[in-house]
Amino acid sequence: MSNDKEETTKHIIEIPEITRVEGHSAIHVEIKNGEVQNVMLDVFEGTRFFEKIVVGHKYDEIPHITSRVCAICSTGHVLASSFAIEKIFDIRCDEITNTFRKIMHLGMFIESHSTHIYALALPDFLGARDLLDFGSKFKTEFADWTLLRNLGTAIQSIIGGRPFHPVNLHVGGLSHIPAKDKLEALLAELKMAKPVALKTCELLLKFNPPVERTTKPLFMALIPEDGAYGFFGNKVRSSNGFESDIQNYKEYLAEQAVNYSHAKRSTGQGSALFVGAMARLNLFGNLLQGDASAIYKSSPMAQGDNNSIWNNLAQSIEIVHAIDESIILIEKILARYLEAKSLNASHVRVQAGTATGAVECPRGTLYHHYELDTAGTILVADMVTPSAQNSWRIEMDIKEAVMQSSDIHSEQLQNNLETLVRAYDPCNTCATHMVSISYLEV
Repeated sequence: MSNDKEETTKHIIEIPEITRVEGHSAIHVEIKNGEVQNVMLDVFEGTRFFEKIVVGHKYDEIPHITSRVCAICSTGHVLASSFAIEKIFDIRCDEITNTFRKIMHLGMFIESHSTHIYALALPDFLGARDLLDFGSKFKTEFADWTLLRNLGTAIQSIIGGRPFHPVNLHVGGLSHIPAKDKLEALLAELKMAKPVALKTCELLLKFNPPVERTTKPLFMALIPEDGAYGFFGNKVRSSNGFESDIQNYKEYLAEQAVNYSHAKRSTGQGSALFVGAMARLNLFGNLLQGDASAIYKSSPMAQGDNNSIWNNLAQSIEIVHAIDESIILIEKILARYLEAKSLNASHVRVQAGTATGAVECPRGTLYHHYELDTAGTILVADMVTPSAQNSWRIEMDIKEAVMQSSDIHSEQLQNNLETLVRAYDPCNTCATHMVSISYLEV
């Protein structure tokens, strides 16, 4: 009788750090007898403890503390936390305040999306080694990025008081109304930037995804509150027809810790989620107007191509939308400027309660949840970031890409995996909120 055992072949793909993303992450893939057995996206960014840091602080401090979770999406954190607290206090901000908040949020999208597209993703498609190589070889594209980035930061500076970590947005209102001449200057800059945004879409439409197939997506995003394409809302919808109030986020996201990463993993009713620009377009692209609508309808995404790489194009379409919408909103403010100038912040009546606030950030849906006591002090805090929600699907996409590859040892496969991860525009800094406590017996 033969004692020979079937020979087992094992291979490991290891990328110790994904470059050109926010924060730090690595890829580890285990392959046995030609089958992918395990994929781990290790977010090894140092753990951040914002949920614990804010406990004991007063409600009016929270937006300005949580904005430090991320400089890129600081406006999103300020608004998500403000929305949660305003629900507890039953505050209804006036239309002009909400309009300023929307413009501020759109400025964040313009700055963040343009930085991801040009500085982080585009070098993959143009053959640039890194950002320095990109800047020296592709001066026109670098100048386009600079223009769009500066536009986004200008909007946030004029309305928020500075380009990141805004000081002008508070629970219940604004502390300062921007000067009329600065708003007029913004209007001119937006109109000048529009052709550059359109050119960005045209550029990204030229590039085919380097990975043939990605995982079938389960998209999820906030249902826009006013029936138009937008980034504020109180209910979510997914591409399988599921809908829920954001107050139930713990139930439908089922966030869990994984032992190999500092970022938690979220699911959508037990399935891997895809949140962000591509999800928003898939679910609500029919609400787009003007040029953004025309580009989306002509894109592979509108024809049912859900390759994750198209998230780069989806972001460029949202830049066009953000510019057009900002022009409309600023013109609206200027037409009512005397009324805006006399605006006072809403009266805040502190009371105990629990509530969840959410916004769509560039990378997807951001949740802030708080429990306050009668003095307006934080008792419990929870934050769920978009990148944490995308992490499981990224791993599934990596598995799919490896299975498609004819040579798992090739440099091209490594490049494709990095390009795939970068398409999600992950913010690993935001995602690392896990608190781990060990007890030692003494």
